[in-house]
Amino acid sequence: MKRILKFLARLYPSGWHNRYGAELDALFEDGEPRTRDAFDVLWGAIKMQMTTWSFVRITLACSLAGVFAAAAISFTIPPRYVSQTIITATSTKDAGRLSLDVLGRVAFSRESLASVIQKQKLYPGERLRVPLNDVIDKMQRDIHVSLAPLASSGKGDATSFVLKFDYPDPKVAQQVNEELVSRLVRSNLLAAVQSQSHTTLRVEHEPSLPQKPSGLNRIQLAIIGLFAGLLGGLILATILRSHHDTIVANG
Repeated sequence: MKRILKFLARLYPSGWHNRYGAELDALFEDGEPRTRDAFDVLWGAIKMQMTTWSFVRITLACSLAGVFAAAAISFTIPPRYVSQTIITATSTKDAGRLSLDVLGRVAFSRESLASVIQKQKLYPGERLRVPLNDVIDKMQRDIHVSLAPLASSGKGDATSFVLKFDYPDPKVAQQVNEELVSRLVRSNLLAAVQSQSHTTLRVEHEPSLPQKPSGLNRIQLAIIGLFAGLLGGLILATILRSHHDTIVANG
C-alpha cells in the first residue's frame, strides 16, 4: 500500500511534488496507510492538477473525455435495424373506413406476439432473464404502425399505413415483418368473414431488408460526445478559474 501511495503522490503537479514530496513520503512511512488513503491521495492529485491547468487544457481534456465516453457507449449499445412495408387498405363505401386500431389489436394480440416470439426465436437474452410477458411488452414497443401518404386512390375509401419492426438483426427484422404482415392479412380476412364489410389489404412492397442500422452511428455519437465534453470543459474551467480568483482575492 505504501508503494501505491508513493506512486499516486507523483501524480501531483511537479512543482508541488518537488516541494512537498519528501514530507509526504515520510508521512506514508511513519503511518499505517489504508485503502481509503489511496483514494484521498488520488482525488487530491486530480483536484491539484485541474486547478493548475490552463483554461485551454481543461477544455481539451474534457472534450477528449467526451469523445472516448461516447465511443465506449456506442460499443455497448447494439445496432438496431428497421424493416418496413407499406400496406393500403381499401374499403367499400358502405363498409366505412378500416379501423387500424381494431385490426391491429387482433393481429398483434399478446397471444399472437407470443407465438411469433417462439417461432422466430426472438429476444433470446431477454427470455432467459425476464418473464415472457415482459418480452412481449418489449416486442410491442418494437412494432410501429403509422399512416403513410396515399400513393394512389382507387374506388372506395383507402388508407395507407407503414408497418415497421425494429430488431438488432436485419434479416430477422425482415422475417418478423413478413410474419406480422401475414397475420394482419389473415386477421382482415377473418374480420371480413365475420361481418358484412369488405376491406382489401394490398401490400405495396415486400418488407424491406435494412442495410444500415437506424439511429445514430458511432461517428455521430463521437461528435455529440465532443461537443458535450467541450461544453462541460468550458463550464468546469470557468468554475475553477472563478474559485481560484476568489482564493487569491481572499488571500
